[in-house]
Amino acid sequence: MNTAFAIVVALLLAACGESAPNASVDALANDPVRLKAVRQHCKSDHAKAGEALCRTAAEAFRRRFFAGTGGPDEYRTLADLPPIPPSFDEPAARDVP
Repeated sequence: MNTAFAIVVALLLAACGESAPNASVDALANDPVRLKAVRQHCKSDHAKAGEALCRTAAEAFRRRFFAGTGGPDEYRTLADLPPIPPSFDEPAARDVP
């Protein structure tokens, strides 16, 4: 009886260890640098990153994508876009009648 009790206590104490901090979906969606790092970590070693963290990163990426929230390297307005080269303004030779 004492050994069974000792085993149960040992298992309970082992399960009480600190878990890795889990980022929330909103926190990841608001921090594109962290989101990119977590997605890269999940891509390189999914098993080590953990299923919960990778699902959280995927949900944060999905929210950013459908909300139209771009990262710092994405264009916000049409004025921010680079100019179109002149070669695209003219019709191709085969299109001219």
